[in-house]
Amino acid sequence: MSFYGKNFLYNGISSEVYGLICASIDSSGSETSPAGSDVTIIEEYLNRRETPYFYGVSFPQKLEFPVGFFSEEAIPRERVSEIEKWLFGLSSYKEFKIIQEDLIDVHYNCIFTESSLVCIGNEVFGFQATAICDAPWAWGDTKVFRKTNATGAIYLKNQSDNTRYTKPSIKLTFTSNQATVSIVNTSDTGSSAMVFEDVTSGEVIEIDCDLRIVSSSEEGIVERFNGKYMYLLPDMNTITITGTIGTLEITYSPARKVGA
Repeated sequence: MSFYGKNFLYNGISSEVYGLICASIDSSGSETSPAGSDVTIIEEYLNRRETPYFYGVSFPQKLEFPVGFFSEEAIPRERVSEIEKWLFGLSSYKEFKIIQEDLIDVHYNCIFTESSLVCIGNEVFGFQATAICDAPWAWGDTKVFRKTNATGAIYLKNQSDNTRYTKPSIKLTFTSNQATVSIVNTSDTGSSAMVFEDVTSGEVIEIDCDLRIVSSSEEGIVERFNGKYMYLLPDMNTITITGTIGTLEITYSPARKVGA
């Protein structure tokens, strides 16, 4: 997939502000890029055993790829300074989005490093850098699953390309007092239920399953929560609820293995 001559957004600012496009100066017409799907096999060989014990896989590194930003006209030196402040030397990952039809709902969270000027004569026409992402892949638009009066078995299709766990954020809004409410992904064999005790009408509980943080609009949530967190498997998940949740919201950012 190439980014030849595409407008882009970075850190909430459009490249059109500076008259730049994301492009390549390689005229060969052919290129390769990382796909974001590499894994490292975790296994162990033991003495007198011809085949290893297989323990699983891990993602060895974040997605990295070269980028180029160019102008059709020479860029004045004072504008060069403005662009460098916008694109380079930032202290955190920022959203990078290519304006391209097949990437309409895809973005990268990245930092640009190893930047250099591209000059013709003594005039600046662009910049080259390396994009270092926060994950082995890009990200899709945030998905929100919402269910009112949630009880019993409900079904959620996880649209992430991640073949391992997706760790969502969950918001529970209660419309009645209940002694015990539990939520478990029964598709995830062996997982434990999240259990909340003594919930009250109007209480709102928020759970970050990635950072493992729980908060509530009412007091004492740490003592009323059993400390378990729910993850999503790839594709279809069956989530079983004991009790009734006035509104259940499950939010996650799907991984997108579109390469670079």
